[in-house]
Amino acid sequence: MACTGRWNKQGLPASIRGERIPTREGYGMKIAFVRRRPTLYAGALALAVLVAIAGVLVARGLGPGVALAADGTDASTGSISVNGQATIKAAPDTATITFGVQAQASNAADAMAQCTSAMNRVIATIISSGVPRANIQTTNVNLYPQYEYQERGPGRIVGYQASNQVSCTWTQLDKIGDLIDDAVQAGANNVYGITFSVADSKALYLEAIAEAVRDARAKAEALAAAAGCRVGSVKNMSLESYVPGPVVLERGMAAAAGSSVPVEPGMVEMVIYVRVEYGIQ
Repeated sequence: MACTGRWNKQGLPASIRGERIPTREGYGMKIAFVRRRPTLYAGALALAVLVAIAGVLVARGLGPGVALAADGTDASTGSISVNGQATIKAAPDTATITFGVQAQASNAADAMAQCTSAMNRVIATIISSGVPRANIQTTNVNLYPQYEYQERGPGRIVGYQASNQVSCTWTQLDKIGDLIDDAVQAGANNVYGITFSVADSKALYLEAIAEAVRDARAKAEALAAAAGCRVGSVKNMSLESYVPGPVVLERGMAAAAGSSVPVEPGMVEMVIYVRVEYGIQ
């Protein structure tokens, strides 16, 4: 039984394709062959690739108006990080001094009594010099035995040593030398150091922060200009403050003789470090 319809190789009637198909007879059937046109398949393949790329871009959240950097990264995430530093110096207005008394005796009670008596005189002298009692604080009290060690056997107690320390804060820096002399005359046999500081350190701190941020901005603008871009808004910022120890004058064992102890307050300084990340345009 013969089939009278004409069909192409894909099983579609020629009338649908709209083309003339050469045929040949075989076994009572009319079999039609048609050659594929490569240009049609190439165009379809290119369209499919474009659709796939568009899907990837949408998945990454990249739409119209978002620029890509040369390496394929999102250019809108570009940033620059810099460090800023500021050093603020100021004349100190406060001094803190620590006085100590040591006493030795054959028994603990006598050692502590001698130490207490001497420290009471020192404290009275400090107060009479003009230091408010509220600015005087006991910082250390010690009592311990003294041993004599032999070649064999445990050590033997031969006496006791007592010590007492007080710290005082004063704002009359021009009289610090006289205060030290008076305290030594009253019985202090140790001066552990003088520390100079600024009472209103908060104002100094805030000034240093502002200066450090300005320094960071200047560095960021210089880097951005060299790279051919502009500095944008701040993305991230961190603060790390480094405050060097206040100016300390070490004296050790104080001497009672001579003129007033020379004391130079010098300058105290505060150093601030900041790290700032800016967006770039």
